[in-house]
Amino acid sequence: MLTKETVKAMARKTGFDLVGITGAAPLLSLVPVLEERQRRGREPEFVSGTIEERITPKLFFPEAKSVIMTALNYYNPAIREKPLHGKLSRSTWGRDYHRVMGEMLERLGQSLTQLEPGFKYKAFVDTGPLVERELARRAGLGWIGKNCALITPEFGSWVFLGGIAVNVELPPDSPLNQSCGSCRRCLDACPSGALEEAHCVNPRRCLSYISQKKGYLGLEERKLLQGRLYGCDTCQEVCPVNHKVAQETGNAAFRPLPHVYLSLAEIVTMDNKQFKEWLGPTAAAWRGKTNLKRNAVIALGNGGDPEAIPLLLAALKDPSPIIRGHAAWALGSFAGNEAGTGTALQKALKKETDPMAKRELLNALEVRTNR
Repeated sequence: MLTKETVKAMARKTGFDLVGITGAAPLLSLVPVLEERQRRGREPEFVSGTIEERITPKLFFPEAKSVIMTALNYYNPAIREKPLHGKLSRSTWGRDYHRVMGEMLERLGQSLTQLEPGFKYKAFVDTGPLVERELARRAGLGWIGKNCALITPEFGSWVFLGGIAVNVELPPDSPLNQSCGSCRRCLDACPSGALEEAHCVNPRRCLSYISQKKGYLGLEERKLLQGRLYGCDTCQEVCPVNHKVAQETGNAAFRPLPHVYLSLAEIVTMDNKQFKEWLGPTAAAWRGKTNLKRNAVIALGNGGDPEAIPLLLAALKDPSPIIRGHAAWALGSFAGNEAGTGTALQKALKKETDPMAKRELLNALEVRTNR
């Protein structure tokens, strides 16, 4: 018979840093929270499934009797910032955690299958509707911080979460009796005011969400993004629990890959082959090459470094109208007529056929005229 102790030992042997077990009962306490978020328009577009699907493990896996929740520490010390370089969230520094953790969960499931006749399971790692953070909280892995992240006593919030729903009933772990208390550092530090109150994120102001949003960004969004290329770690970086317990990951898959050191110039000019080679193995790739190039163009505009101008002039000729449009905005933010930017904008306007990119060019020229 499969025991709780055997499951946890096997999970640790597989390489998971934390493991906890909870039942497969619906997460009923979340219903009013999720309904309120929907009512206030606080649901990010990346969320899938109905409320019922998000809170019901048996809808994900009809035979579910327990859910094994796991966590992997992905923390790496800060990398020294350099001029004309952007910022990537730590979650993207190593290999794509969806693949890494997904493979590990499958190995765990297969190992348990060999120990228990008739054992069945279904794994998930940010790939289905279930609210993983609440399942992890219920399994005793941590508590929900005021920034909505799961905070673990061992590693803080620098963890990836994943789990497997299983058809075996296992004794559940108890939730931790811990909280953030009166601390509000994440609320005060949020650069865009997305943390409107404790445990409430406005996804449309969250810079992590904005960096992943496709298409044209609004003027305020561009300014708020500053030099961010993908994600935002501010609310985690200021967390006192993270300051106290963060430790470098022991998982080689999450150590920084070479793409972490790419310059904005390399990102703005990269082609499809380079994108797949440099960023394809990472979580930063899932929103596509255009998003990252757009954010790099925005970072060049926000940086105000004259050395960026030749890159932005070249970006005016990019095949993507989104890149051309944001390059026009970025060039419009420079004073004077450095490197013939005004002339370049005029020439680009005459050739431009995309309505949105044309509007960006007109706006950039107007800004320069009125300066």
